[in-house]
Amino acid sequence: MTTTLENKEQDKAKKGDTKELDLNELKKSLAQEEAELERLKRLKRLKQQEEKTSEISPTEDQPMDDSKIETDKHERKNMSPQELRDARRYYWQQKQKEEERKKKPYNHFPSFFYAGFWFRLFAFIIDMILIWSINRLVVQTIFLLLRLPLNDNDFSAYSLSKLVVYLLYFVLLTKATNGQTVGKIIFGLRLISFKEEQLSWGTVLIRECFGRYILKTFPFIYLMVLFTQEKQHLADFFSDTAVVSENLIRASKLSLE
Repeated sequence: MTTTLENKEQDKAKKGDTKELDLNELKKSLAQEEAELERLKRLKRLKQQEEKTSEISPTEDQPMDDSKIETDKHERKNMSPQELRDARRYYWQQKQKEEERKKKPYNHFPSFFYAGFWFRLFAFIIDMILIWSINRLVVQTIFLLLRLPLNDNDFSAYSLSKLVVYLLYFVLLTKATNGQTVGKIIFGLRLISFKEEQLSWGTVLIRECFGRYILKTFPFIYLMVLFTQEKQHLADFFSDTAVVSENLIRASKLSLE
């Protein structure tokens, strides 16, 4: 009898334990379902906001078909909020890069490829020394032989001759070397265009003739190089050009090879 009573008590205890276990599992499953429903609601709200603000449109060359749209919608449904934010950020970054490529189809480099103020200043000083030498050896000699006055007034024949030498030096050398003068060659710099693979005469004349004349008249404009992202001054903005480090470009090409 005692054994049967003990067995019955044990059976009751087991049944009680199973009931408690069943209730605990039920509570856990209900809590999980509520959390899942809440997550789905948040995803739905985020999806509605995304469709209103940043709906991804197909490109002209590759229109999206209905199956791809449905696939993208299905993938977005399964994304977490953080993944959706990352996807939106990535989309806008790619769109910005594409717009930049349209504006600057050639010679697009990272910001550290562009030559800074001091390198360009030292290269310019070397160019100015060469221009001064040409003026002393050629222009001044011609004026002395012809017994013309060496007048330094702004619009005198001597001053205009020196200005012509100054502008011709930059125009002819830049065009002949596709973006370099003697100073730039020494410091490994090169002038590049964002809209042309090779510098055209129009670009060279705008930058090295018209732009140089303005910079010679107002030298403080050179300081723009310190504050612009691609180290450009006024003449660069006019001609869509910039000065880059040729050594860095060569190094990047070698690393890619």
